[in-house]
Amino acid sequence: MSESFSELFDELGRIEQRLSDEGPGPELVEELGALRAQADEWMENWLVLEDRIAELCERFGLDLDLDSSPINHENVPSNVAPETGPISPAPYPPKPEGSDGISMVWHIPPHLDSEALVRTFRKGIGFFDLWMYQEAAEELEKVLKQTGDFPVARLYLALAYIARGRGREAEPHLQILLSTEQSPWILTSVRHARAHVYAEQGRWREAAEDLVLAVEGGRGVPILHYNLAVALIRVGDWERAIEELINVLEVDSRDEEAWLVGIAVLKRLGRFRLAISWALHGYRLLPDSWRIGKELAILLDYFGRLEEAARIWKRLLRLQPRDPDLWSGWGWTRWRQGDRLSARGAWKKAASLDGKAGQVLLYLGWAALEVGDRIGAWRYLERAEQDETVKNAAHAAMGWIAKAKGQGAGSLSCRNEPAEVGPQELDSKPSGHGY
Repeated sequence: MSESFSELFDELGRIEQRLSDEGPGPELVEELGALRAQADEWMENWLVLEDRIAELCERFGLDLDLDSSPINHENVPSNVAPETGPISPAPYPPKPEGSDGISMVWHIPPHLDSEALVRTFRKGIGFFDLWMYQEAAEELEKVLKQTGDFPVARLYLALAYIARGRGREAEPHLQILLSTEQSPWILTSVRHARAHVYAEQGRWREAAEDLVLAVEGGRGVPILHYNLAVALIRVGDWERAIEELINVLEVDSRDEEAWLVGIAVLKRLGRFRLAISWALHGYRLLPDSWRIGKELAILLDYFGRLEEAARIWKRLLRLQPRDPDLWSGWGWTRWRQGDRLSARGAWKKAASLDGKAGQVLLYLGWAALEVGDRIGAWRYLERAEQDETVKNAAHAAMGWIAKAKGQGAGSLSCRNEPAEVGPQELDSKPSGHGY
């Protein structure tokens, strides 16, 4: 038996080499299974250790943070996704079909032969590409003031306004382009941009109408289909939203947001078996997506496939060991499997990472009640009550404790399972690279 993680990895490397050399066989499958069993045992012992550490911190009022990373993960800008570059706040024009978009953007009408004017235009586009939208708008305004009929400059000026939150100033320019332009690329870009303005104003039905036309002109452009799906969700047309998300994934099967929103929509429609198929497919394509993995684990748990769910939770915790939601979900599955000790350890770990997580505190309150710890349960429930999402459940549990105390219950315990308001709870609000 291996005595350290380095030995476990050495053993895994040895098995991998033999699989490559000899191919799968009963002996190697058995060895790999034994290695997984040992890793599972270590995980269980780790959770017990975490439980004991959490109890000591709670008993002696210690604030223990073992993360020595100098990076402040909690204050990452909201428009920066992990492992990616920042997401532009502007509804960037989709590229014309069969083109990289460059020739369309840089084409200067022949009668605009002023070198100074060309420099001003290029400067404005350069500022736009650098997300310096105020400076871009100033330069492009100069171009339009001198020419009055330069469609690409007008389009980018409108986009710069939108990026600065000045959608109403962009609308007249977009309307002029819709009335005068014949270029399919410009018309598609304008409708996409105007849909963005409508979305910012909460006019989702009008946004959807513009996006339908934009999709017709720019069919196959994933962002148009994705944003149309978002608009359709906002107006309650869930079935058509799924169709648009499928269109996104046919072009880019590795679009994480499309998989996630699709899972949320299918759950909202009550089509849970299709949702689990969707999650399985997405997770196979994106095995490092902890967000898709989380949805898959929730659905597996929902269908009682607890062993599979537990394996997913453990893998996700290796990817994101400081995510309280993952610890909470892992704890819920372990509770359902009957392992109360591991469940409490996982929930305490989640609470140590997010002391205001009402769902976890509610779980811990019910877990304390089960072992008759009325005082501990009350403390957890008091904290859980501060979270609006579980306030009613926490209040009801506290009322139950007070009633039992009034009746003189000497050893109060509750053998019911914790009140479950997540992790199956659906958050269908789309997010990510769309509106």
